[in-house]
Amino acid sequence: MEITLYRTIHVKTPDEKVITLQKPFESSTIPQKGDFIKDSMFVNPDKIEVISVDKNEAEQTVAIYLRPIEMNYATDEHNQNMVNAYKANGWSSDVY
Repeated sequence: MEITLYRTIHVKTPDEKVITLQKPFESSTIPQKGDFIKDSMFVNPDKIEVISVDKNEAEQTVAIYLRPIEMNYATDEHNQNMVNAYKANGWSSDVY
């Protein structure tokens, strides 16, 4: 089944930016709400919690939403560097 992980980064700046990251993959195992995700991007996977699961049986896809990241302040360069780290681990971004 096609599974896509989603994670958002909420950057609290005067402009307040939201960055959405996603990573598709195939798996026969579907994580459930409250499970913890392991991924090459996460140093400490026991803190990456699934907060919701949206199954589309007709299309045989599953969207897995992970606990968002909240940052009080980050420069655009810092945001790009973080997104680049996710991209290096197979994720894509809607912003960069």
